[in-house]
Amino acid sequence: MSGPVSGPAGGQARHDRSAPALTSVLQQSIVLAAALATVLFAIPLAVSVNGLYRNQAFSDLARNAEKLRTQLSAAIPGGLDADRAAGFSVPQPAQTELGVYTANGLRVAGAGPERGESIVTAVAATDLEQDGLVGDQLVVVVPIPRDDGNVILVRSARPYQEVRKRTYATWALMAALAAVVLILVTGLARARARQIARPLQQLATAADQLGQGDFSVRAVPAGVLEVDAVSTNLERTARRLRDMLDRERRFSSDASHQLRTPLTAVRIGLEAALLTPGADLRSATVEALTGLDRLEQTVEDLLHLARDTGGTAHSTEVPLVAGQAVAHWSEPLLRGGRRLDLRLDHDVPAAAVSAPALRTVLDVLLGNALVHGGGTVTVRVEDAGEAVLVEVGDEGEGITTDPSTIFRRRSPQARGTGIGLALARSLIEADGGRLELTRVRPAGFTVLLPAAPVPVGPVPVGQAPGGS
Repeated sequence: MSGPVSGPAGGQARHDRSAPALTSVLQQSIVLAAALATVLFAIPLAVSVNGLYRNQAFSDLARNAEKLRTQLSAAIPGGLDADRAAGFSVPQPAQTELGVYTANGLRVAGAGPERGESIVTAVAATDLEQDGLVGDQLVVVVPIPRDDGNVILVRSARPYQEVRKRTYATWALMAALAAVVLILVTGLARARARQIARPLQQLATAADQLGQGDFSVRAVPAGVLEVDAVSTNLERTARRLRDMLDRERRFSSDASHQLRTPLTAVRIGLEAALLTPGADLRSATVEALTGLDRLEQTVEDLLHLARDTGGTAHSTEVPLVAGQAVAHWSEPLLRGGRRLDLRLDHDVPAAAVSAPALRTVLDVLLGNALVHGGGTVTVRVEDAGEAVLVEVGDEGEGITTDPSTIFRRRSPQARGTGIGLALARSLIEADGGRLELTRVRPAGFTVLLPAAPVPVGPVPVGQAPGGS
């Protein structure tokens, strides 16, 4: 797990370099969306602009025609006819042709073609105002009715080219504004794309580091819910992998520490039987098998603890486990001229702790009392209300090093390997208990275990309440 990543994963990482970068893809997507929105907005606007300028031109032409009709009616009070209109001076507004026509389409005053277009004769026939594009001109024709049924027509015209120029100028301005907008969007898209891509790139780097065995991955908040969730999950995964690897490494150290004493005892017993003339080999063999049974139990306990995830509720009879531990350690202490006492309270409740963990903790404490302590070793189990109290003490010289470091794993001041007490505390704390040094000289340790909940309902036949 801790080695560098190689093989297909590395090849995939190299192949991915030929693909477009995420920043480029995001930037192109944002700019493309902005360009599409601009085009969809600009096309109908451009059509509307053309229609607006055309309608404005028709309105101007109609207003000029109405003005001329009013002037003709006021200037010729005796009745308007072609002869009288012919002598009228028609004003010509800028870029506009104003002319007066008869019903036959002949111009009698003003400017314009000598013979009016079809729109002029059409107005004479219908007596209704009309406008339209005739050739390359916008034309508005207004009738002036007469009492004899004939009409005099006012024609107002303007080149359509003027409307085109205004339309093209507006379109050019719209295009320039669209270009400015796209330039701004491109800059903003680049900044936003980098902002979005940066945490993803950090995630990719963190994942690569995790694959190479670096478990120091930390979540980097990006402000994006999904990215933050992935980053947090990656950190959680790195922490789990690190803890798993640490447990595996600690297991090898813990196993060697816990197996050293039983193996040494078996070896010493067998060697003593071989070297002692007339030794009872059967008794030595039985003693070795007993030691091997204890060794097998220790291995099973360590494997159980290594696989336990803490999700299963435990219930253990503490006096039973304490009695087993005392029975095992009594003989090694007796061989050294020492004694081991077990003191039990009545009706001690079951404890919410796994039996292998408690057995391992008692082995560590009693083993330390055997190696580093002196005099009588006492194990006391008491009911502490909501907890079970286990005290282990001896009559030796006590703790000669800094008491604050004795539970530190591989402490430089440790008198032994510096593993046993650290292992014992971690096992008890994993089950919600506590292990404390309560007396320095002589040494005394207290294990505080949470009491197991009292079972509700009838207890099955043959099963003790709270049994493990």
